[in-house]
Amino acid sequence: MSYCVNCGVELADSEKCCPLCQTEVINPKSPWQEPASRPYSRHVDTILKRIDRRYFATLAALLLSIPCIITVLVDIISGGGVTWSAYVIGAVVVAYIIVLLPFFFKKFHSVIFLGADCAAVLLYLLFIERVGGGSWFLGLGLPLTVAASVCVLVLALLFTRAQMSGIVKSGAVMIAAGLFVVCAEVVISAYLYGMVRFAWSLYALIPCVILGAALLVLEHRKNLKERIRKRLFY
Repeated sequence: MSYCVNCGVELADSEKCCPLCQTEVINPKSPWQEPASRPYSRHVDTILKRIDRRYFATLAALLLSIPCIITVLVDIISGGGVTWSAYVIGAVVVAYIIVLLPFFFKKFHSVIFLGADCAAVLLYLLFIERVGGGSWFLGLGLPLTVAASVCVLVLALLFTRAQMSGIVKSGAVMIAAGLFVVCAEVVISAYLYGMVRFAWSLYALIPCVILGAALLVLEHRKNLKERIRKRLFY
């Protein structure tokens, strides 16, 4: 049995490099040999690339139509018309747009997809307001949805256009979550009290900023990060 000379991880005989730190394994007493059996096929990536994404999205749409049809039938039979089942249909349509719409495209277009997601959520919230007879969409639903969409869009553009590690991405998500909570309190207080207030959102913002900053600092402290990694995989 061999051990990595860099991080000390125990290595299997079939390993050509350390699975943790990617250090090449050189053991003159035990040269690497092709294993008799492999835990997975060499052609996994090739098979995944051949999956018909549009066919999958179409099949998923057919499967999602089943609960919609069932709820409409139950609604008609029990209530004599389409009432509460409309909420289910709207939720299914929103979920389809958010999750399955990207499968119709070969590349992920952040602005297009997130814009479609935001529009779908806004239309669904507007539908709920109109059916329920409320007046909260412009003052509450619209600004909260737009704020959340802007946060997600900024993170998506940042992650796709910049080379970032998982630690830096996690820190950015934590900071963005804290800022969104502050935006949510501003919108809610303005809607309910007609004034901007900062109270409970600070209890979420401060920990998120501290944790996010700690992760960003950890990324630049190579020795500390390596020590934590060794402890986790010991």
